[in-house]
Amino acid sequence: MNKNPTSDAMATTFRAARDSARSAAKAAAHVACLYLIEANGGRGGIHETWRGEGPDSWCQMAAPGITAHILAESFGDRARVAFRALTEAEYERLKAGAEDRNACYHDEDCECDDAPWPALGELAEPGTSEVGFRNCELRGQVTRAAGSPTLDLTLDDEPVGEVAALIRLLRADR
Repeated sequence: MNKNPTSDAMATTFRAARDSARSAAKAAAHVACLYLIEANGGRGGIHETWRGEGPDSWCQMAAPGITAHILAESFGDRARVAFRALTEAEYERLKAGAEDRNACYHDEDCECDDAPWPALGELAEPGTSEVGFRNCELRGQVTRAAGSPTLDLTLDDEPVGEVAALIRLLRADR
């Protein structure tokens, strides 16, 4: 058997680089959770996630009313966030902040929706509506349960910095 020592060394180097990148992404995800906890006034905890319990993620930040999974397909810098039991005023504050920060930058012939988040009037009835922003792509959904005065908002794939800004907006009046 004729083994090529260069190939063995390259395979070992590749495995070491891959493992280092995976460790760095996991560390970044945990720091992202700490960042979100700080944005939430120090409230929340970091939890390991298991396959099948939500999106494939490195870990999650959980606090009353907020869950943010740091997505495994990211380098620890993107999250799927769920805001539960938002009042209409809280939803409006998040909507205004998100639409302000993520205005369409296309030219004047753009056919993007000027207001990609549904207005409260559109959410009066129970059901789910799509939410869009940043380049006018769909980003998540907002849901009102039958007989509920509150709304649930889920954003599927957001930069952690944007999620922190939204959490700060939500906490502004608390």
